[in-house]
Amino acid sequence: MENFLEKLERQVYRDFELIVVDQNEDDRLVPLLDRYEPNFPILRLRSPRGLSRARNIGLRYVTGDIVSFPDDDCWYDPELLCKAVHLFVRNPEASIITGRSIDADGKDAVGKFDHVEGSVDKYNVWRRAVSFTIFLRKEAADAIGGFDEEIGVGASSIYHSGEETDYILRALCRFNVYYYPDLTVRHPNPLLQYSPQIIRRAYKYGCGFGKVVTKHRYTVRFKIRALLKPFLGMMLFCTAFQFPKSQYYWNSFKGRLRGML
Repeated sequence: MENFLEKLERQVYRDFELIVVDQNEDDRLVPLLDRYEPNFPILRLRSPRGLSRARNIGLRYVTGDIVSFPDDDCWYDPELLCKAVHLFVRNPEASIITGRSIDADGKDAVGKFDHVEGSVDKYNVWRRAVSFTIFLRKEAADAIGGFDEEIGVGASSIYHSGEETDYILRALCRFNVYYYPDLTVRHPNPLLQYSPQIIRRAYKYGCGFGKVVTKHRYTVRFKIRALLKPFLGMMLFCTAFQFPKSQYYWNSFKGRLRGML
């Protein structure tokens, strides 16, 4: 989080506030936040565990015209907020704009993204939005309502991903959503190493994906393709004796199937 705050301090666009929803059991963040509070407004709130629950609490206190949902381990290039504001001015019909996630080297991170701009719909949303690349007008956030607290990291359920996709899919019923691949937020790529934690996490992330797909009534064809991808990945990497990768895709397959059912 220190890296995020350091980069936020360098923003060219200065008219912003930071709302931190702290779910630590102690006050470890207080000294860090105190260092940056003289440079820009910071509001620290507390909440029980759960990413969607935290966002919903934070949304109640937003006073700005545009809202975003940065992760604690992402970071903004200096021009990012300025670019986001400019895109809303350039595209007044868009209530929500989304961007692309890249790592420190400029490569796609946290999924594969489209490299052409365009409207977001039910089927391309998976390649055109991730939580920390979403920016939306405050009035749209008020109309959409909160995130589904049954979905997301830290939820008491098994559905530990997909809450932002669910949020955008609900928004599409009422608002224009537009994707700009040049609007980039930096984030570490979690799949550079297939650690035991990442392998275990794939199951609950898969469950979240399957939950959202079923909730929003995707076609059987879409569901089959979504299951084939991790299943074939499991087979491929098992044949190549890359067992951690194979286990990752197997967990993802099992999770997606359970979420869909």
